[in-house]
Amino acid sequence: MSLYASQIKAFKSAEPKTLGAIEIVIGVLTVILSSVVYKLHYHIQREIIILIINGAQLLITGVVLVHTARKPTKCLVLTTIVLQLLTAAFDIVGFGLMARHIPFRGESYYYRDTEFLVNGILGTLIGFLVLACIIGLVVSLFGVYVLSVSAIKEMTPIPHSTANQHYGAGVQAQNAIHAGN
Repeated sequence: MSLYASQIKAFKSAEPKTLGAIEIVIGVLTVILSSVVYKLHYHIQREIIILIINGAQLLITGVVLVHTARKPTKCLVLTTIVLQLLTAAFDIVGFGLMARHIPFRGESYYYRDTEFLVNGILGTLIGFLVLACIIGLVVSLFGVYVLSVSAIKEMTPIPHSTANQHYGAGVQAQNAIHAGN
């Protein structure tokens, strides 16, 4: 099923291509930085594996969001909503697992060569998790808005309007869009 013109306009007003590109960059950086920490510290490898999976999922979610921005359909918008909510859930889990390794929280790593490097990388990863979670929730909310409110606006007639007296005029506009007019 395709979307109404007002739904497409509302979805594109959220700048999904930009948010998807940001998610792709954050996903790649999360995978790279998590791999560095994985190699340096063996005692937090379980938490880091979750972050590597989270980065890969964030990369996939960003690609789907960019594709959805190019040609939005109802199926792709629903898929984007589900993937963004899963990403936000993974980000919260990752943040919870990394919370005890936050730099300057009391537990410090006493490896002279890599202590500041790992603490900086962990701080950066936590910042990425928070940013990705916020992006995921914003895109999900815009997706729900597109599927609900803007569709209602398209199908609701304007009382005492001489412009269009037919209920569901959005179907005519949708057919005109598909016909290339």
